[in-house]
Amino acid sequence: MTHILKKLIPLPFSLFILLGSLEGTCGELLPKGASLPQRDRHVEARLLSNRSDIGPGETWWVALELKHDPTWHTYWQNGGDAGVPTLIEWTLPEGITAGPIQWEIPQIVKMGKLDVYGYEGTCLLLTEFKSDPEVGLEEKLNLKAFINWMMCSRTCMPGKGVNLQLQLEAKHPKNTLSPTKWSDRIEDAINRLPGPAPKNMFAAKLDLPAKMFRLNWETFPLTGEVEDVYFFDLTEQITSNEPQTLEQNEDGWQLSLPRASYASGIPTRMKGWLRWKMAGADQAFQWAQLDVPLN
Repeated sequence: MTHILKKLIPLPFSLFILLGSLEGTCGELLPKGASLPQRDRHVEARLLSNRSDIGPGETWWVALELKHDPTWHTYWQNGGDAGVPTLIEWTLPEGITAGPIQWEIPQIVKMGKLDVYGYEGTCLLLTEFKSDPEVGLEEKLNLKAFINWMMCSRTCMPGKGVNLQLQLEAKHPKNTLSPTKWSDRIEDAINRLPGPAPKNMFAAKLDLPAKMFRLNWETFPLTGEVEDVYFFDLTEQITSNEPQTLEQNEDGWQLSLPRASYASGIPTRMKGWLRWKMAGADQAFQWAQLDVPLN
C-alpha cells in the first residue's frame, strides 16, 4: 500500500509534508541556547548556554554537557594514575573570548582495577565567555568547539573528537537579559565550584624517605571531627590508587598521602582540591581549593 501512496502523492506536496515535519523536529531538538548533541561511542556531548542573546561588554557561561553510558567515564583535569583530561578547542567570532575550563568536582571512578579521577553519569564542564565592549557583534554568533576525550570503563578508548556549534544572537541595546532553560542548572554548577581555602590554615610537607606527603591543619573547616577527607591532587605527585590516611593528634589533624611512583622532581607546592564531611552530619561533601607551600 505504501508504494501506491508514494505514486499518488505529487513530489512537491510530499516535499512540503517532509519539510513541515522537519521544522517541528528541529525546533524540539535545538532549543535556544543549546547545540545539537553529538556522540562518540560511549559518550554524548552538547553545549548549553545560560544566555541566548549577547551584547557588547557582557559575560556569560557555556557548559559542555557530557553524558556517559553506564560504567563509562571521562577524566578530570588530573586523571590520577591514568587518563587524559577532556579537551575543548574553541573557534569564536571576532570580539568573543573564552576562559579556561572550570571543572566540575571530580568523582573517584574505576579504570579496570585502578582508582582514578573523573566523571560518570552526567557532568557539566563550564567556560566563562566575554564580549569586547568595543567590537560590534554579528547578528548571529556561532560558537564552534572541537571536543575530544578519553573514555574508559574496564578498558580505554581514545576519543575521535566531535564538532559542536552553538548559535547565539546579538542583543539589541534595549532588550533585557535573556536566560535560557539551562540557566538555573548552570548557575547551580557555578555555585558548586570550590572556593579557595583560608590562607595559613594548612601546612604541608614532603617526607621523601617515607615517600609520603603530609597535610596538617588544626581547626579547619570548623571545630569538631571530620570524616571522609580526601585530597584530589593537581600536581601529578600523589597516587590516586592508594588509600589516604587521616589521623587526629594533639596538634589537630594530619592527612597522609602516598607519593606516586611516576612522580618526578621535587615539588615546591601542594595543589589540589580537598573534600570532607563533618562527622555524624547528614550532608553533601564540602570542598576547598588548596595551594600550600611544601616544607
